[in-house]
Order: sequence, then C-alpha cells, then structure tokens
Amino acid sequence: MARILLSALAARKGGGLSYLQDLVTAFRPGPHRLSILSPCAIEGLADRPDVEWIRTPFWTLNPISRFLVGWVYFRFLWSRRREFDVVLFAGGSFDAPLPMAVPTVVVFRNMLPFDRAARRRYRLGWMRVRHALLWHVQGWAMKRADLVIFISEHGRRVIDRAVGRRRGDSVVIHHAAICADNALDSAIVRRLPERFVLYLSSVDAYKAQVELVEAWARLRSIRPTDEKLLLVGPQNPSYARWVREAIRKHGLDSEVVLFGAVPSKYVFELAKRSHLNLFLSSCENCPISMIELMSGGRPILVSEMEPMKELGGPGLEYVNPYDIAAVARGIARMLDDCELRQQVALAAEERSWFFRSDRSGVETWRVVLAVAERQSVEHSVSPHPFPQSVR
Repeated sequence: MARILLSALAARKGGGLSYLQDLVTAFRPGPHRLSILSPCAIEGLADRPDVEWIRTPFWTLNPISRFLVGWVYFRFLWSRRREFDVVLFAGGSFDAPLPMAVPTVVVFRNMLPFDRAARRRYRLGWMRVRHALLWHVQGWAMKRADLVIFISEHGRRVIDRAVGRRRGDSVVIHHAAICADNALDSAIVRRLPERFVLYLSSVDAYKAQVELVEAWARLRSIRPTDEKLLLVGPQNPSYARWVREAIRKHGLDSEVVLFGAVPSKYVFELAKRSHLNLFLSSCENCPISMIELMSGGRPILVSEMEPMKELGGPGLEYVNPYDIAAVARGIARMLDDCELRQQVALAAEERSWFFRSDRSGVETWRVVLAVAERQSVEHSVSPHPFPQSVR
C-alpha cells in the first residue's frame, strides 16, 4: 500500500484548481491512501470518503507567511505524521517543508517565470518580482525532486535550458480537458451576438488581446465583417485597461466585447457556437483552453509559438500573434474559405480526442506510485499519442 501526500496549498483558482480537481477525480484508491494538504476542501471533492484532508490554517494560502512561519508549523506537523511514501507537489515547487526522507514529485505547469519575453510584457512591479522569485523557487525544486512531471515536451526543453542538470527522472504527461456538454445559461445566451469569433483565455499581458484588437480594426478596413469579436475569460485589470483603450482608439466599442469569465462547464458549448475560435497566446505550457476550443468542432486559428504546434499538430492554421497584419489576414482567410474552415475544424476535433479522457490523471498516479514504490518510472507510463521519453 502506498501512502501519498498531495500538497494543494498553492491551488486557489483557475487552471491550478481545475488541474487538482481532475487529478483527485482520477484517483482510484484500491490499496492506496491519498491525503491532501490544504486549508480548505477542493470543490466537489470534499465528501470523498477515500480521501483524507489535512487541514492547515488559512495563513498557509499566503506564500510569504507560509515561508516565514510554515517552517516551524510544518515541522511540528510532520513530527506527528511521518507515514507518507511520496509527496506530490502540483504547484511546481516545494510549497511546504517536507516530511523527512520522503521521495518527491513536482509537476511543472507555470511557464511564465521561465519566459523572459513574456515577463517583460508586464510593467515594472510586483508581477515581475513574483515571476523572478518563482524562477528560483521552482527551479530549485525541480533540481532536487525525485521526479518532475512535465505537461509538454516544450516545457521540458525550456527547463533543461533554464535549470540545467536535475538529479531525478522526468516524464511528459499532457493535460487532458474534460469537455462538459452543458446547455448554456440563459443569461449568457442573451449576451451572445448572433455570429461571433471567440478568443477564450484570460485577458493578460502575454495573451496578445491588444494586438488582436489592432488586427480586428485592420480586418474591418479590408472586408465587411458581420461577426463580433468576443474576448472571454478572467481579466488582469491593468492589461484589460489597455485592451479597452485599444477598442476605443479604433472605434470598436460595438464590435469587440470584453465578455468576462464564463464557468468552465459552459466553455465547450460556447466554443461550439462560435463561427471561428482563436487562441493567440505567446507563453503556454499545455493550455487547457486551447484543447477545449479544439474540441468544439469549429475551425481555429492558433498562435505559432510553442507548445501550440506540439498540441495542435499539422492540421491547424497558425499565425504569429504579434504580427498584426498576419493575424488580420489569417482571420479573413478563415472566415472566407469554407473548405479550409471544414478541414481545420475536422483536424482540430480529431486531435482533441487525444486529450478528452482521464488519461492524464491515470498516468500521473501511475508514475507517482512508481516513485513511492521505488520502481522504474519509465515502465510505469502507458502509451501516449505523442513521442515522449523518460530520463
């Protein structure tokens, strides 16, 4: 029997929380036991009788207080509980002091700290400082972990260059998107234009929404466009102001809609209703939003930056998100060429099937158990649709 500790201290919202929900849902206890370290239960999973919740004080949500006070608190906690065979850190770093002599697994998800170009898109301030600190904290953890789980080959290449030699093994396990086919809420339906182009992603500095607005203005100058542009996702307030300024500058207030966030259960249905989907981010590791858009059976225009080509394969249409003229031409071509739209839509949906199961969670637990039992990680990974290696 393996006794697994999953640290959920760093998962508060967004993709990190979704990843944990999917991971815990995929856990099948059998003879094994899972304990989750968290100040609060994960939504929808709190009532599972086969999962033990180790509740911590709410100050452990804050990384600063967790660092300053946690080293005393957690050492006292582990002095009373030393029965774990492996610790899984899903947030990319050792976010709590470790039980003594326990093997560790780290999941690398956050690419931003390791992408200098993306970091420079933020103004000088806390976000730049935070990403610089995370570069050191996460790099230190990946150097020392017994296993690093990468969610793309691109991510592993970036860390190999940035961090250098690591003492443990590594494996690539791509994310999986669970596409819930729920009818859209009537309040959302009332806000939708009759025809729209959808960009589903957080509105943030490395997502290129300002450049997309510029491209949309250029598109409007070269062809009549009935579709509206919908920017759907949570908003970084300072960057969202830049987007609104670009919209006003080009007189697109009635053409471009900052829609705000939509519950994840409606994303699949929203992607199916769009005339064209866009995903133009410049810094990703394995973006679930892109996989969800691919799953909708609609054509998609995607950023040419990695790992998008790794995930989307050769059948999608790609463009440089910061080449405004190229983005405008790409959107026009996708809107006007019916045959191309059908080809891309089919290729995207077929490719998305590789990500539409619990494969990610099953493989993750398989390699975690292999570390707990001191087995070869290489032989614990089931076949994957993409080339991968373990070293």
